[in-house]
Amino acid sequence: MSDLKTWISQRRAVSPLELGSWIDASGVTAVSASGLTKIACDALGQARLSPGRVRNSAFQLLTADALLTYACELALDTEDPDLVLGLIMQDSAASS
Repeated sequence: MSDLKTWISQRRAVSPLELGSWIDASGVTAVSASGLTKIACDALGQARLSPGRVRNSAFQLLTADALLTYACELALDTEDPDLVLGLIMQDSAASS
């Protein structure tokens, strides 16, 4: 199990979504806010491929939300949370 998957599995409350397949597909293994943001942006991109009332798109949006939430949680544990949170917002906006 990658360090990132281990870290996510230790969060409380446990994510109601299965995030392992997204992590595996991304190739991101290190625990980092930027890695989680990248995976979240990938999920947002997938959701945009099926606009409208598509159930799968809704789950992709929920996945992106969960991953961005974890990225923000990680940011709060850094020496400069404001900087890291700003980078998360910047990277998320750039993927739109």
